[in-house]
Amino acid sequence: MKKNYLIYFIILIIFIVNIINLKNLSLIDYDEGVLALQAKWFSSMGAEGKPFNFQTPPLFQIIIALFFKLFDYKEWVLPLLSIISSCLTIYIFFLFCIRIYNEKVALLSTPLFISTEYFLFFSKSGLSDATFLFFFLTALYFFYRALEDEKKSHFLLCGLFTLLACYTKYTGPILFLIYLIVSFTIAKKRNFSFYLFTIIIPVLLLLPYFIIFIRIVSIKGIFSRHSKLLGINHLKFLYYLIRFAPVIFISALFYRIKERNDYFILTIILTFFITLGFYYPYLRLAYPLIPFFALFSASFIYKFKRVRTYLCGIIILVNIFLSYDTIIYHSKIPSLISQKINSLCESYKINYIITATPPNILFNIFGDIMLTENQALRNTRINKLTGLDKRIIRKDINLIKGERQILFLGSNIFPEIDKKLLPFKFKAGYKEAIEFIDAPIYYKDVFNELRTKKQIYEILVLEMTKLNGIENDSLWQLCLESGVTIIKK
Repeated sequence: MKKNYLIYFIILIIFIVNIINLKNLSLIDYDEGVLALQAKWFSSMGAEGKPFNFQTPPLFQIIIALFFKLFDYKEWVLPLLSIISSCLTIYIFFLFCIRIYNEKVALLSTPLFISTEYFLFFSKSGLSDATFLFFFLTALYFFYRALEDEKKSHFLLCGLFTLLACYTKYTGPILFLIYLIVSFTIAKKRNFSFYLFTIIIPVLLLLPYFIIFIRIVSIKGIFSRHSKLLGINHLKFLYYLIRFAPVIFISALFYRIKERNDYFILTIILTFFITLGFYYPYLRLAYPLIPFFALFSASFIYKFKRVRTYLCGIIILVNIFLSYDTIIYHSKIPSLISQKINSLCESYKINYIITATPPNILFNIFGDIMLTENQALRNTRINKLTGLDKRIIRKDINLIKGERQILFLGSNIFPEIDKKLLPFKFKAGYKEAIEFIDAPIYYKDVFNELRTKKQIYEILVLEMTKLNGIENDSLWQLCLESGVTIIKK
């Protein structure tokens, strides 16, 4: 029991340190902005933000929307949820390790896991990965307990957290595949409750979402959206494991698998890795594998009775050394850009902001985000009920034509739009360029196309009186392109 207090102490320290650091955190990631704007849409019942677009499942955004109701539209709400989820994950992982092996292995596994660059980054990011890992790991914890005692309550809890994982990320349904493989290979006993609560009921509760998904996006739309992301990318995901958790990955390979529980963990790793490898190599998708490699790594170290504590300490120090730049990194540039835009609009009496930037910049800009017809929901009744119809732009009505000045915020990460904007830059009355340095973890990702490119944001105040009719119409057409957002003050 005394050893349990050590875990509580670790969780408390991580929570306090991250909460203190919360004021330094900003939405730095493109997808953080997407999630934040969709959460804003849920929270305001469609009056603000951007509509949910089925790019990811809605649960994380809905939870954030509830937090917005409590704390208002604060960008630190997203990392706050990740911090809470990560602390809960540490505790569940500790319990999971005790069940699989013993308390001593659990005490080795937990610090190995939380010292990896994966954990150190995602535990304080505004992405959904920390929350997903909590649901994913908790589902497997109760699944294992249900295999042990066959209690319906454990099967039910397994099904509940499986459902939550599936409604958080599209990698969640891999759990069903894990359950089926385990049931036919490792599980000695199987009863109807096993399939009913872990697979049948969660699948039935997922069906309404996917039916709505298909009806709104269409099968053709889903195919065009995801087919280009499919491929054979197992070696790329293997690179992520070696690059961001090298010591625990390599040491885990030396662990000799011989017990039933070893095969249970191996089944989770192989099923998730093989399935994941057929999708596009986003480094965050491999995050759920890290705790299981940490468990094998700790099991290998555990054999060295006299020096296992020292070995564990050395690995932790190496992990922290390799992750040092991630630990100390923070940037308020996205927030400062938004503040600059708000200030300029007030000074120049600007009514319209045209942006070609990642959505994380948009979150803190004051005003109504206008939507083109293809960005709004296809159901006109829902558009009317949510107030979206008031924000839909008609292509034939040039909103900026009668304006004296407009503000344009561009970024070189959208080169095609940046190129089309070039003729208008010469007629700008105010120009400012701001460089953004991304999180170190993204520069280490060799498959990140932006890793070698400076990210420059340009703020331009365009004098509309200097544009002739053709240029004005040309600028309006640019405003309607994909990747461009109009904000009305």
